[in-house]
Amino acid sequence: MLELKRDYDINNNERFVIKTEEGNFKIYYGSDLCLYWSCSIPNGEEIKDKYTYTITDDNKRVYRIFSELYDAVTSKMPFKHFKTDEPEKYVQYSDNSLVKDGVIEWHSDDILYDAASYVQIEKNSEDNEFIITFNKSKMLYDDLSAFSTFTVMFGTGECRYAPYNATFIDMHKKLSEYCDRRGYTFSRKSQKNKKRVRIR
Repeated sequence: MLELKRDYDINNNERFVIKTEEGNFKIYYGSDLCLYWSCSIPNGEEIKDKYTYTITDDNKRVYRIFSELYDAVTSKMPFKHFKTDEPEKYVQYSDNSLVKDGVIEWHSDDILYDAASYVQIEKNSEDNEFIITFNKSKMLYDDLSAFSTFTVMFGTGECRYAPYNATFIDMHKKLSEYCDRRGYTFSRKSQKNKKRVRIR
């Protein structure tokens, strides 16, 4: 069952947790004000080269948010409010294509393209689902933590795929609006004793 939850980290920064049958991944802003996607690896599990999650239409609103993201990028229309008869105007600003054979492939903005961790978003129209795959960074890290190996940065300033970072930022905003409409959020005051608070 697909679920979306809004939570807060130990520094009280907002984050969205996408819960799928395969496990969880997070979407959030870092302290550097850049957007991040990161998968959650169970403690003690040997780190794999990739982790895959399925976005189904069990939760139709969350599914639609991912669908709108996918359509905006693959149709080369990063700005929903701006229509043009020349979508080629918004081809990627880099030699590294963002869409490959219908699959969105975003390489993290915080490191060189060939070494970066990256996330893929693939649409399976037959089963009404999106396949989200996190791929491991080729860099060597001492801790081999989930953050260093799988976290993908979407730069809000310098970005190899601008202006499509705006599309992912807009998607984050839609997740927040969805949580607001559900009528509650978690209190920021305590992570140990979470309390549901009605939003008026």
